[in-house]
Amino acid sequence: MPTSRRARRRRLLAPVLAALTAAASLTACGSGDTGVSAADAKTQAADLVKLLGVKDGTDLGGKVTFKLGAALTLSGPSASNGESMRNAMELAVEQIKAAGGPTIELSVKDIKGPDPVAAKQAASELAAEGVPAKITSMGDGLGAMLADTDKSKILSLDGVGGAQVFTKGTQYFYGTREVAPSDAAPGALQWFKQAHPKGRTVGLVGVDLGPLNAAIQADMKAKIEAAGLTYNGLWETLSPSSQDYASMIAKVKKNEPDLLWVAFGGAAPGAFAAQAKSAGVKSELLGIEFTQEAVKASKGVLDREGFKFAMDYFDASKPSNPLAKLFAEAYEKAYGEPADFYAANAYEETLMVWDLIRRVIAEGGKPDDSAALKAALEKDPKFASVYGGDATTVGTLEIDPKTHGVAKRPMGVYEYKDGEVAPIATYNVGGGDFRLAR
Repeated sequence: MPTSRRARRRRLLAPVLAALTAAASLTACGSGDTGVSAADAKTQAADLVKLLGVKDGTDLGGKVTFKLGAALTLSGPSASNGESMRNAMELAVEQIKAAGGPTIELSVKDIKGPDPVAAKQAASELAAEGVPAKITSMGDGLGAMLADTDKSKILSLDGVGGAQVFTKGTQYFYGTREVAPSDAAPGALQWFKQAHPKGRTVGLVGVDLGPLNAAIQADMKAKIEAAGLTYNGLWETLSPSSQDYASMIAKVKKNEPDLLWVAFGGAAPGAFAAQAKSAGVKSELLGIEFTQEAVKASKGVLDREGFKFAMDYFDASKPSNPLAKLFAEAYEKAYGEPADFYAANAYEETLMVWDLIRRVIAEGGKPDDSAALKAALEKDPKFASVYGGDATTVGTLEIDPKTHGVAKRPMGVYEYKDGEVAPIATYNVGGGDFRLAR
């Protein structure tokens, strides 16, 4: 992230690092520049063990050295997302070690936009290194890594793309967040109908997923029709690496829906909204995520006009439970800025891996056996979460063993305005427990 303490250090050290690591590209095993002080990690670790409810006498894995892979977007338009995730993983690794847990060695690969070639290369390198598990992203590199994930039996946790329709059937892949926009769509459409009683039509702009577009389009069309609304045929996409929306916006204006889903990530929603507003698009824009990078990219438009989005949003300024509070405070102390949802999801995924390591050890197994880790996950698919819960109770992340996605996940429609985010409606996967927040 351009303004982070870590990012600033990286820029200062860049010439030296470049000379020392020219052959190493962006791949790294661990980091001495984590931004997390040993004293802070030790203090946080004591609280972490209590919050996770680890029983006295549990083998925390202190004798284990575990190699954890990561497939992140560390360059291109989504670079800030990958950097947030790496920061959070390194924070968790430091806390886990300080708590008496395993030494986790990170092997981080850059999958770029994601770029299919880079994603395939990352998959090959992680397989060659023999990592038993990885934190991954973007529906495992928008599908490019999925075959290798199963072939190499690498337990893969995706907190960015979730268990998209094209990931189904990949045995070692699990989505740890909502499937965007599918899981959030029913509740978002329910909100739209109440907020805009005369609104009838829905369209979408987003990232081009090539042959994967068709399944997502069919899924969204079915959800729009199930809500009693009309898909107006607008489905405009462009490359993940592009931020020139001129031709896309021209097509939107020729077939403008009442509700326009903005299915971009990272900074892109802000850049798109700025260009759309400038072009006079009147549709209600609804993003699938929100970050401060989007605010910056909008060049004042989101601050001036607001922005609505539907997702499982992590609010670092109002953490929903004690684990979220510990994470949010530790992250901001280490990196000098609030954690976004990319960081939050990577943090809880790293804690998931530690949980699985403890379970495998308790069963007398080998924690570097990915089959044993997978079996432990499916035996009890519930984990501590920075989402949900309340002021005294840590939230729960539950994986559905059939879909490999989340069984439940607090989410809602939110609005960013005047520098703050507030909920408009809250619900769960598929629109369950829907209620208006205002």
